[in-house]
Amino acid sequence: MTKTALLLWVLLLAGLFAGPAAHAQAPCVSQTNAGAAFEAYDAATGQLLPKLLCVGRPVRLRDRSGKNFKLAEIYYRQGTTTICTGFNNDTTTTFTPAAVGALVITQNTPGVDANSPGIIFSKTYEVLATPQPTFELSVCSPGLVQVTVTDASYATYFVQVGSGAPVLAERGVAVSYPISGGPNTVTVTGRNAQVGVCEGTSTKPFTPLPPPQRPVVRRLTRPAEGTVQLEFEALQPEYLYQLQVAEAAAPGGYRNLTAVTAASTTLTLPAAPLPGCYRLLLQDQCEPTVFSLPSNEICSVQLDGAATNGSNQLSWTSAGSGTYTLTRTEGSTSVVLPLPPGATSYTDAAVSCGTTYRYQVSLGSGPATSVSNEISLTALSTTPPARPRLWAGFNLRNQVELRAEVPGLAIGGQLRYQRNGAPLAATPARRLLDSLVTPDPAVPLCYAVEFQDACGNRAPAGASVCIVQLVAEVPNPNGPEIRLTWSALTVTGPDPAAPVSYQVLGLAADNAVVSSVPVGAALTYLDLQPDPNRQTVRYRIEARGVGLVEPSYSNVAEVTRPVKLVLPTAFTPNGDGLNDVLELKGRFLDSFRFTIIDRNGQTVFETTDRTRGWDGRIKGAVPVPGAYAWQFEALDQRGQRVRQYGSVTILR
Repeated sequence: MTKTALLLWVLLLAGLFAGPAAHAQAPCVSQTNAGAAFEAYDAATGQLLPKLLCVGRPVRLRDRSGKNFKLAEIYYRQGTTTICTGFNNDTTTTFTPAAVGALVITQNTPGVDANSPGIIFSKTYEVLATPQPTFELSVCSPGLVQVTVTDASYATYFVQVGSGAPVLAERGVAVSYPISGGPNTVTVTGRNAQVGVCEGTSTKPFTPLPPPQRPVVRRLTRPAEGTVQLEFEALQPEYLYQLQVAEAAAPGGYRNLTAVTAASTTLTLPAAPLPGCYRLLLQDQCEPTVFSLPSNEICSVQLDGAATNGSNQLSWTSAGSGTYTLTRTEGSTSVVLPLPPGATSYTDAAVSCGTTYRYQVSLGSGPATSVSNEISLTALSTTPPARPRLWAGFNLRNQVELRAEVPGLAIGGQLRYQRNGAPLAATPARRLLDSLVTPDPAVPLCYAVEFQDACGNRAPAGASVCIVQLVAEVPNPNGPEIRLTWSALTVTGPDPAAPVSYQVLGLAADNAVVSSVPVGAALTYLDLQPDPNRQTVRYRIEARGVGLVEPSYSNVAEVTRPVKLVLPTAFTPNGDGLNDVLELKGRFLDSFRFTIIDRNGQTVFETTDRTRGWDGRIKGAVPVPGAYAWQFEALDQRGQRVRQYGSVTILR
C-alpha cells in the first residue's frame, strides 16, 4: 500500500513539472474514446489524407474534436509510436514527412476541466516515397522532342515541355512532343495511384535542332559502265540521309538504296539501277521517323550512237526534263554542238574519216546537271576528201616550210609531200620543213602534196607551188651596188591564180624589216645605195598572189662587203693647201689602228680615229721627204680581223 501511494505521488510531481503534458494520462496510450480527433490534409491542395502521406509533401493537421479548442491549446508530435511527453509548447500544425514508412502523429488536447489531465490521441499513417522519375530524352526531329518514360515508381506520368501544359504519358513508349515556348526543358511528373498528391518530378534540359535545309543534288555523272556518281551540297550532321531511287511499287514511290553520311558531298554507286531517277531524303533521328524532307530529283541520261557513211548518229533518253547540251571531244579539244530545243537526237556530219570522237550529253534541270555515259565513235566514209591546199616558202632560217590544208580535216589521214616530182615525206603532219635546199634561181624548186584519208579515200590532186629563190651579188667590187635576182613564184593546178607581185625587203641582223621596195612583177633589182653603215646587208623577197592565202617568202640572201682602207701613194706637206695631209679614207672603218713607220723602224704616227690625218711632222719637226711604211689593223662588224700594209712618200 505504501508503494502504491508513493508511485502516485511521483507521477503527480512529474505532471506538475512537465508543463502542458501534465494533463496527459498514464500509461502513454492513445485514448480513442476520450472525444479527441484530428485529420491530416495536403497543405497545398487541402485534400484529406486518411492514411497515406508523401515524402517531401507538406501536411497540415486540423483538430476535428468539435470542442472549439484554442490553437494554443493543441499540441502535435510525430514519431514511430504514441508520444505522451516532450510537447514543449509546440503547437505547429504543418510539417513535411522526410522518411518512408509508418509515422505516428500524436495530438495532445486539454481535459474536460482545468483539473483533468490532457487527452493523448494518436493516428498511424504510411509515408510513401516520391522518387524522381527516370526518363530518356532525345531531340531527334525539328520542332519536336522525343520522351520515353522508363520509370516504374508511379501509376501515371505527365510530360511537360517548356512552359506548355503537362500531357499524360504512357510508360515505356517513345512519344514526340512539340517544342513550345519557354525554357528548353522537359519535366516528367510521376503520380501515385493511392494518393494523387504524391508526386515525383524530374527535369532535363535540351538543345533544339537547327531548321532542316532541303538537300540539293548538284550533279550526276557516269564515270564507268553501270556506275553512278552523285555530288550534293553540304549536309546537316543533325539529320540522317538516305539515297533513294524512284520505283513505282515502293512505298511513296521511292526505294532506299544506301545511307549517306552527313560529312559526304559525293557518293559513288558501283552497281546503280539504270536508268534511274535519284533523290536524297533528309530524315530525323527519331525511332520511328517523324520528319523527312526530300531533295530535288535527278535522272540519269543514256546516250547511244552509231557511225554511218559521212556522219555520226546520236540519240539519248532520260526520264528527267530540262535542257540538253551535247559535247564532242576530239583529242583534248571539246566543242558544244548546237541542239534545237527538245531535241533527243543529232547527226554530226562535221567528222573526219578514221577520226575517233567522244560524245556526252548533259541535262540541266534547276540546280542539277546530269551527265550521260560517254561513247566513242570512229567516223566512216566512202566519199573522197576535198582537194588539199599547199602553201610553201622559206622561213628566216632558210628552211623551206610546207603547210598543207585539207578542208574539213584538221588532223588525220596521210599526206605525201613531193619536191620536184620526187617523194619527200609521207606523214599526217600538216606542216613540214625541208632543210636540204641550196637556193638557185636557175633551177626551179617546186612542191606538191597528195592526201588520203584514214578510210583509204584519195583526194583529187592539189596544186604545186614553185617557190622564190633569191641570190645577191656585187656587180662591181669597187662600187656600192648590189644586184638581186630571183626565180618566179608559180602555182599550177585547178585553182584560179591571181597575178603575182614582189617586194624587196631589207633585213637587219635580227631579221627585223628595215626597208621595203615594191618591184611589181620584176625578177631583178639593183640596190644602188645599200646601207653604208652595215658591212653585211641582207635581203628577202615577199611574193603575193597566184592563189595563195598569205605571202610566200624567198630565202634570206646576204652580201658581206670587206673592210677597206684607201690611201694615196704620196703627199706634199709644204703648206700650199694642196695635198698637205695624209687622210684615211675607206669603208667600215669602225675599229682600227693605223701606224706609220720610218726607215729606222720607229713609229712616227699612230691613230684610231679616221678623222685624224698625218701632216708629215715627226715630233713637231718639219716633214722629212722620203718613203714611209704604214700598217692598218681592223676588226670588222662580224668580229673578223683585217690587215693591210703599204707605203707612202713625202714629196717636197
